[in-house]
Amino acid sequence: MSASLTDPFAAGMEPTAELWRRLARPFDLASTVDALLGLSPDVVDQLAGVLLATCEEAEVLIDGMAKTLRNLKTAVGSDTERCYGELRGPVQWSETLAAQASSYGSRDVYICSSPRRAYDIDENRVLVCALRAVAEAGSHIEKVDEESYEDDGLRRARQNARAARRYLDHRSLDGIRLEGMPSRRALKRTRGGTRAASYRAALAMLERVSEPLSLEELSPYCDRRTRVQHGVLLGLIDELEARGLRVPSIRAESGSLFAGPVEYIHPRRRGDRSRAHGILIGNVLVDVPERLKLRDRHQAVAELEARAQGRRVAAVLEADDITAAVDLAIVAARGK
Repeated sequence: MSASLTDPFAAGMEPTAELWRRLARPFDLASTVDALLGLSPDVVDQLAGVLLATCEEAEVLIDGMAKTLRNLKTAVGSDTERCYGELRGPVQWSETLAAQASSYGSRDVYICSSPRRAYDIDENRVLVCALRAVAEAGSHIEKVDEESYEDDGLRRARQNARAARRYLDHRSLDGIRLEGMPSRRALKRTRGGTRAASYRAALAMLERVSEPLSLEELSPYCDRRTRVQHGVLLGLIDELEARGLRVPSIRAESGSLFAGPVEYIHPRRRGDRSRAHGILIGNVLVDVPERLKLRDRHQAVAELEARAQGRRVAAVLEADDITAAVDLAIVAARGK
């Protein structure tokens, strides 16, 4: 059993941190936090939006954009232009002959290729992606009524998001088309390019986007009973692994956390506390009492049975109950 679970009822954030570490990555933030802590996706989106739009990486990116725009890396492109009686660049002879043939034999028509600056390159796609991340983070905040709920964090988040949208409309960037995140090749080229310093803030912002909320930022939303449940969940997984079962990484699906045969359903995720919630191992419901100080085992079992929907139950009041719960799950799985 994990050392942190010597007394599951004294568990701090360590089991929650260990579960967070074991999450299969990449993961959808809103659905995973919903399953882990019972926070609704809307709340998670707004929280992530505020933190992402006001993080240090976003502040540095927005504050330095005026200088960044003056130092954008460009490539040399070309535009074709129809010229009459003059040349404005190298002549494209096949296009010119076709144009002259369609101009009733006029010999004064030329199709020329004129050089131009091209901004649609990997480095600028990275910059656009970083700015979009700030702008999209702000879109979640815009749903909050400014008059009914306002503070410095929300105000600053809105300012940064609006600034990001303005920079995206800049004539140097508005023609850049990008779907999804930049490729690894684009990121590598940006880090190692001659203008790497100009894009350092954008690269840092994209690293933050990969996991906008840390467990430290989520910890205030994790109540004591949830932390204790996480300790029991981790203890059950460790007990199964100690018996030779390879338990895969934890994933969120349909509002629950899954780790092999183990499923965790947060009570707030179901709303109706009379329905099944807690930790399922096969057809056995395992959980701590809703009142953590309860030490009457018969009462704890009765409360579990009331919401177990016909499953077998195992109440966890002390660390040794975790081993007993796994024993019961094995017996139930064998149909005994």
